Amino acid sequence: MIAEITFERVGDWIAAGAVIAILSLLWRENRLYRVGEHLLLGLTIGFTAVVTWVELLEPRWLVPFQEAIAAGDTGRIIFGGSALVLGLCWYGLYFKRGEWLMRLVLGVILGASAGQALRNNFTQQMPLVATSFRSPIVISEGSRLDFWGSLNNSLFLLALVSVLLYFFFIFEQRNPIIKAGSRIGRFWLMVGFGVYFGNTIMTRMAVLIERVWFVVNDFFGKMFA
Repeated sequence: MIAEITFERVGDWIAAGAVIAILSLLWRENRLYRVGEHLLLGLTIGFTAVVTWVELLEPRWLVPFQEAIAAGDTGRIIFGGSALVLGLCWYGLYFKRGEWLMRLVLGVILGASAGQALRNNFTQQMPLVATSFRSPIVISEGSRLDFWGSLNNSLFLLALVSVLLYFFFIFEQRNPIIKAGSRIGRFWLMVGFGVYFGNTIMTRMAVLIERVWFVVNDFFGKMFA
């Protein structure tokens, strides 16, 4: 017996159809995939626009700007008006004579973003740099040598130094020791890239399994419930 048609069931049908449309690309390029692709892009852009207005522009710009105008706060009015002008400068992209406005605001945003990113990277990377100074000899409680801890730190230092040697281009790597260290660094890089690639594949497979389970269980399984 076919399950009763409800708004929830209709939503499941639409979701299952979208999943099947996107996965149809595994067969070949087709119109069904194109429909799903455009549907995904349209929903993403629409959702982003609404979220940007509701969670960013309205509470952080429009409401404070209106309150500043009502209170006659000159400083906040100038600040809010400047934000409005800079935002409108983006639309100079659509006019040949106004492209310089877009470049102006783009330069301001890139400069501010670069400064903030530099500060954030410094505060985030410095603790990592500090933790990289590890002793190759680890002494556990009772003044005994911690073999596994020492081995772990030694391998870490070997990987760190060898990878740095691989990217050290100030002089030619003719010295046999430096050349050998560079080759070891290449090996550690391949290990790291392999780990990243494996994690990426596992993440994508987890998403694929979840979507396939949705189509098989939540859609077809409940269709005749």
